Amino acid sequence: MATYYGKKYKMLELRHRAKEILLSVRIAAKSKELGKPAMEKPACIAMVDGNAFHGGMCDRFKGIISLYAYCKYRGIPFRIRYTYPFKLEDYLQPAIYDWTLKKGEYTDNPIYARVLYMRGEHFATRLLDLKMKKQVHFYSNRDLLNHVNEAYAKENGSNAPFDWGDLFCELFKPGKELQSRMNAIKKSIGGDYYAAVFRFQNLLGDFHEYHFKALNDKEKEEKLITTCLDAIKKLMAEHGNRPLLVTADSTTFLKRAAQIDGVHIIPGTLIHMDGQKHYDTANQHETHLKSFLDFYMLSGAQKIYRIGTKQMYRSQFPVYAAKVHDIPFESIEI
Repeated sequence: MATYYGKKYKMLELRHRAKEILLSVRIAAKSKELGKPAMEKPACIAMVDGNAFHGGMCDRFKGIISLYAYCKYRGIPFRIRYTYPFKLEDYLQPAIYDWTLKKGEYTDNPIYARVLYMRGEHFATRLLDLKMKKQVHFYSNRDLLNHVNEAYAKENGSNAPFDWGDLFCELFKPGKELQSRMNAIKKSIGGDYYAAVFRFQNLLGDFHEYHFKALNDKEKEEKLITTCLDAIKKLMAEHGNRPLLVTADSTTFLKRAAQIDGVHIIPGTLIHMDGQKHYDTANQHETHLKSFLDFYMLSGAQKIYRIGTKQMYRSQFPVYAAKVHDIPFESIEI
């Protein structure tokens, strides 16, 4: 393990350093924002702008929260530039900390800004080694909070390192539309609820994501669906048939799950945020709203269960939804 991260990881870092130079030049060449930033000192900006691979919603939040923790420890201005494939402000608003970019604060000029590309880097080394001489544009899809906490919690005289959920709630609160839809769903459920999450990827042929293949066998599909439905019934029995919110990336499965008494689903089509080309996105706003609804409704459950077979994906989406308010989480393999 030490050899792997000692040699191959260093090679990954070197490739990323080269990519940072290419990204800086490419972005600057087409940018209209090349002026000197109107900020007294350099800021760190979490970037989700479509100029690099970002991953899904959870991966994006991992990078954002990691950078915010770093900035909070060091007293560095923190902003978010989230424009792909939508503006984050269309769904979420600043909560305690205002992360929105004001006019003139952002620049793509390499004289005043540099790219820090850390996609797939599991260690925070290059982030921790930053010399804040320029505005930093941070691309990352990894949770580096533990590394950041280890580096700075004791140094700052704090016995308690930053908590992921606390940081998330400092940054974000639902926008008016999202909050209104959440209120309507909660009213429909009628009280406290549990949640179960199923992640099929493309096994059932209705969620095209990267290169994952479908089963393409009706008998196998039905067996998988039935196995998961049985898990729902068992879980509900264990909780005295209390309301159960079920989320999944398969509309085929959700339609079947909704037929079980006491199961609640959130209507709509779910897509992967970095898989736009596979979908008809005629109503993009509503489609992406579904992802935020799923995440926030999961975070409000009494407990979240991630359920799946060995074939299915062990999604981090419910893990991080549970972190928002530090609610119990359990993974069940069926």
